[in-house]
Amino acid sequence: MLKRKFSVHRSVSIGMGMLLVVLLLGSSESPALAKDAVLIGGTISETGAFNTDVGPFRKLMEAWAEMINERGGLPVEGKKLPVKFILYDDKSDRDTVLKFYEKLATEDNVDLLLGPYSSFLTLAASAVAEKHQIPFVAVEANSPKIYERGYKWIVGVLAPATIWSDHYFNLIQAEGKAKSIAFISEDIVHAREVYEGAIKKAGEIGLQVVFKEVAPSKTVDFSSPIAKMKELDPDIVYISSFHPFAVAFMKQAKELDLNPREFHAIHHGAGFINALGRDAEYIVGESYWVPGIQKGDAKFFEELLKRSGIDAGEWPWAAIRMGAFDAVKAGIEKSGTLEPAKLMEALKTLSTETITGTLRFDEKGVGTMNTIPTQIQNGKYVLIWPKAEGMPAGEHWYPTPTWSERK
Repeated sequence: MLKRKFSVHRSVSIGMGMLLVVLLLGSSESPALAKDAVLIGGTISETGAFNTDVGPFRKLMEAWAEMINERGGLPVEGKKLPVKFILYDDKSDRDTVLKFYEKLATEDNVDLLLGPYSSFLTLAASAVAEKHQIPFVAVEANSPKIYERGYKWIVGVLAPATIWSDHYFNLIQAEGKAKSIAFISEDIVHAREVYEGAIKKAGEIGLQVVFKEVAPSKTVDFSSPIAKMKELDPDIVYISSFHPFAVAFMKQAKELDLNPREFHAIHHGAGFINALGRDAEYIVGESYWVPGIQKGDAKFFEELLKRSGIDAGEWPWAAIRMGAFDAVKAGIEKSGTLEPAKLMEALKTLSTETITGTLRFDEKGVGTMNTIPTQIQNGKYVLIWPKAEGMPAGEHWYPTPTWSERK
């Protein structure tokens, strides 16, 4: 009897021990199974220098989450989970970016990070993601320097800054009208890299580069480079900068009567038009999307803009955000999990359609979204190249009238 009693107790002990082992072995899966939402973290420059580029994008992101959740959410471990954003204002400041991305990683425990605006801020934010091994999707950032560090936890939707204006120069080559070009660049990472790539491309298509200069970001007096440009009389004056620098240059170009056949400003969004008014007419720059382009789920994007109250003309980088949203959605659908390594691998190997075409990433994580040239005509952005299916290209107004000829 005693022997049997001992056997029963021993069996119970063994059974409890095995149960404990199973629970312990299964504990690595429990966080994913216990999740009740997909947490995506990031910062937005709601204040500071970059707020004129992405200031209202919190509304865009929250509207996207709302629309995805209305469709049932995203598939994780065999069930659909809602999407939730955790967002902070980075004040367009690097130290603030570092503080909040550290918080997102260690306190908010997000599943995935979206990058901030600009290559400058993304260089900082992505370092935090790499340290904590959290999948990171760079958004409005295209400096090759981001991808030269050998990081394993990053993909970025944009093509390199060095080919930013390739479509524009293809247009110039096809038309065969312009023969010479002058360059001025703001001394900041993104602008310099676009400038360097544009100079190279201009030479490749046979344009004569008659002037080039890099000036500090806070430059307010452009009289010297403008005087040199007037003497050289280039067909195109190409301004590689964020909009405050370009606005200051354009105001002095008018005052000093600089009259090339075309001004090209790589960032000619809402802040640029609002500052220059009708003097922004005829200026060519880059966008990622304009109404009428029929690629990817254009109707979804149009509804997203409507819900968030964002005009794609005023806020052209909204299309880049949509590309990042598409990458996140496709990556989670492909992996079916929020387990970091599996999700990161799914992101690196995906190929998905976006409103600008097919998005995929190379071995370093560099994406394929690139710009299209648009011209400000009657206060609107008009696509002028390429002329292809699904791309409603309009007329390129060239040459630009002189300042005295404008009405």
